[in-house]
Amino acid sequence: MTATPAGAIHPSNDPITHALENQFGLADRVVDEATLANSVARFRERGITLPTFAELADPSRIDPARVGDADPQGPDARNLWRVHWYNDLAGNRVDVPQHVVLPPALTGIESPIIVVFGDRFPMITAHKVLPAYTCLAPRIVTGQFDPTRHRAIWPSTGNFALGVIAISRIMASRGVAILPAVMSQERVVWLDLWGENLAEVV
Repeated sequence: MTATPAGAIHPSNDPITHALENQFGLADRVVDEATLANSVARFRERGITLPTFAELADPSRIDPARVGDADPQGPDARNLWRVHWYNDLAGNRVDVPQHVVLPPALTGIESPIIVVFGDRFPMITAHKVLPAYTCLAPRIVTGQFDPTRHRAIWPSTGNFALGVIAISRIMASRGVAILPAVMSQERVVWLDLWGENLAEVV
């Protein structure tokens, strides 16, 4: 651990850093070494490795062996390496995110509109796994979330619930989905199949 330079404010005493860490969980340092050690041990035991945000932004940097033969729709931690826009429907990597261009002749507006397909993401065929990962991963690597003792509480009105339960499960973490009273039967069936703690789907 490096010492704080003379005259500098220690991160824990800086009001902005304090607010980011304690109100929003957005630390840019290791907050708790013991919690991080628990996470590392859990992930090592389960064979889980985490992609960086830079790798997910540019999957050409990812070795295809990271995914291997993982079923794109299965609860396999190797699917973390597919949590990006560069997949086809079969879960194979593509050079450009799959999309369609709506021309002015169709839309009636001057600019073409590009529609990127979100159903190419793994496990739930929706892009909500990506924001779920970007919420949970930073809290794990900074020692703010311990998958061996904490629960991740996820409020959602729909597909985000599926994304967070999928990501929690393949990251060996306990996820709790908080949902509206009326849910589509499709989502209920999915949660029944994927949820490991169904009593905690509120």
